[in-house]
Amino acid sequence: MTQTPLQKVCLIGANGTLGSVILRALVDANSFDVSVLQRSNSSSSTTFDPSVTRLVADPDLAVDELTQVLKGQDAVIAAFPLGQGDQHLRLVEASFNAGVKRFIPADFGSCDASDAEPQKYLPLYRKKTAVREKCEALAAQDGTGFSWTTLVCGHFFDHGLRDGLLHFNFDTRTAQILDGGAIRASTSTLRRIAEATVRILERPVETRNRALYVQSFNPTQLEIVAALEKAMGEKWHIQHVDSKPYLEDAQKRLSSDDEKAVLIAIEDIVFVLGALDADWTKRDGFAMELLGLKDESLEDVVNEVVAAYRAETLSA
Repeated sequence: MTQTPLQKVCLIGANGTLGSVILRALVDANSFDVSVLQRSNSSSSTTFDPSVTRLVADPDLAVDELTQVLKGQDAVIAAFPLGQGDQHLRLVEASFNAGVKRFIPADFGSCDASDAEPQKYLPLYRKKTAVREKCEALAAQDGTGFSWTTLVCGHFFDHGLRDGLLHFNFDTRTAQILDGGAIRASTSTLRRIAEATVRILERPVETRNRALYVQSFNPTQLEIVAALEKAMGEKWHIQHVDSKPYLEDAQKRLSSDDEKAVLIAIEDIVFVLGALDADWTKRDGFAMELLGLKDESLEDVVNEVVAAYRAETLSA
């Protein structure tokens, strides 16, 4: 099928962990007119590739102003933290009002926000679902050219593996393994998520008004340990954890007055959900073939992460 890609693309969150990689993929594709939207009071870098246009909006991201700023854009990608969700809801509404053809919400993540289990544990997932539902409602209106695509990718593998979010500690060579470690979970490198985002824009017909699931690979936790041991040439220590009491404890910590403790509890819950309930190969929306993607090599990616860790250690 011959398709016209969604050419004029606006990215919000271009300086973030994922947003910066998406921006590079959009620029490298050399087929998009890319713009970046930043708040006027943003402390992030304002220097981008010469081909990228910088757009500015007031900090509150009011609907009326956003509508004017986004006019003429074919697609809008939200890649900034959800927070209370209000800004993301306003961004959806403004995109609709501005005549944007495709909205990609900040639904990238370790598990499917619309599933019952994630919503039970964290308000974050209920907020993500509210944004998706608003997209669905606006796209269902008669005569609208507005559409949406949600991209669910599992844990951010390379980022999470190195930063400890996946509970692999490089310094102590220790891994926390849940429920025996033999459960498969889809997980994606940052570059895979960015690549999939570009493919969505290049395939606007097949990806219209759908939740799509992608991965770099679908390993067990024990397979990740084995890849780490091979890459580092030494044995890792395994701490076996029962997920049920672990989740119960993390849920209790959500009510702490210590903001840092709450953040750690949230990360712990996300870690478990993304390790135990994220096998996208079993989902109807598994989109690897649709997007023309193939699995990456777990061993190769682990080797990359280990090489980066060793370089950081030597330079410290």
